[in-house]
Amino acid sequence: MPTFAYQATDTTGRDLSGTVEAPDRTSALRQLTGKGLQPFSVSESNAGKSAKAIATAAANSATKAKNKIEDASGPIRISATNLQLFTEELSELLEAGMRLEPALKLMEGRDENATHRPIARRLGNMIREGHSFSHALRQSSPSFSELYCAVAAAGEAGGSLGVALHRQSQYLSSVREMRGKVAVALIYPGFLLVSAIGVAIMFATFLIPKLTGVVANMKGGMPKGIRIILNITDFFKTWWWLMLAIAVLMALGAWVWSRSPKGKPVWDRKKLKIPFIGGVLTASFHSQFLETLASLSSGGLPLLRGLELAAKVSSNVYIQGQLAKVTDLVRDGAPMSRALERTALFPQNMIEMVRIGEHTGDIAGSLRRTADRCGRELSKSLDKAMAMVQPVIILIMAALVGTMAYVMISVISQTVSSIRR
Repeated sequence: MPTFAYQATDTTGRDLSGTVEAPDRTSALRQLTGKGLQPFSVSESNAGKSAKAIATAAANSATKAKNKIEDASGPIRISATNLQLFTEELSELLEAGMRLEPALKLMEGRDENATHRPIARRLGNMIREGHSFSHALRQSSPSFSELYCAVAAAGEAGGSLGVALHRQSQYLSSVREMRGKVAVALIYPGFLLVSAIGVAIMFATFLIPKLTGVVANMKGGMPKGIRIILNITDFFKTWWWLMLAIAVLMALGAWVWSRSPKGKPVWDRKKLKIPFIGGVLTASFHSQFLETLASLSSGGLPLLRGLELAAKVSSNVYIQGQLAKVTDLVRDGAPMSRALERTALFPQNMIEMVRIGEHTGDIAGSLRRTADRCGRELSKSLDKAMAMVQPVIILIMAALVGTMAYVMISVISQTVSSIRR
């Protein structure tokens, strides 16, 4: 019986290697997954290779060499839109009953101008070489995030890759929808802010100096407020380059500090406390974390491993540190609900939902229901934040224009009073 050499990861994430005897490679893969392993490389050892196997390998090498000419060298980058479309189409093919390799082959055989063709070809080649789908994703393109690969690994382990990719497609769609909603909501306030600044600059640099020139030599002179505004305007006209340089240096310094090992944890924690914005960020984290953990748990992945992978859903260092504490407590045997209570990230009602899932034995279902509730809360928080942006911008615009109008009226009033005298 042929012997196959394999490399795989166990449920704790450790890399293992060894050999297994099986009639063919498919049976070898079935044996490994039955033991709870996630193989990412399975190949027949040299001692067990037959002439037919060698010929097949040579043919595959020739095909791979041919495809290599067509493929772009290096990692393939995919836009967010194309990533969602690729995931959605592949999930539909898998849920329709197709196996992974034929589905990728079908996507690979599209028109030459198809967006998915290069990545589908590269993934298909790696699958045929014996790599797991999640490992192929990591090696093919940096556009597949660690979270994406983790969801794919969970789907492979649980035999529900199509369902896992469908959920990932829905998640990517919701993220794009949220970003588009924010962008659209900021168009009108942004236009108002730019208009207000433009009007203020026009008043300060053109209209007010014209009127003040009329009353400069009149009895009583210019009001004190107008003189202050003109002095400020003259200062900015003379030293605008210095002020711009200082602003750029301060922004650059803040950017560097916020990404330094000492500054990033502080800044990431402060972001969660910013009015309105912090609420949106927290609600977004809750929704993504719980939805991801639910997908990983329902896919058959152990809860501890799911926590380790779901912790990567956020790039916030402070949140990652809190989730690391949760993982350590669960590893020590504590219930997940009690571990979540030890952090300041989750509200009590959310923890109670998790505790109910622990008592009923349906932790994945409870997490998904909680994630749906968090998604609704995120939508409300986002609507509330966007509703507050426009009034704030309007108030700023009203303050700028009102100040300039007050100065203009003061100048005109001073001119009329001087003429009457």
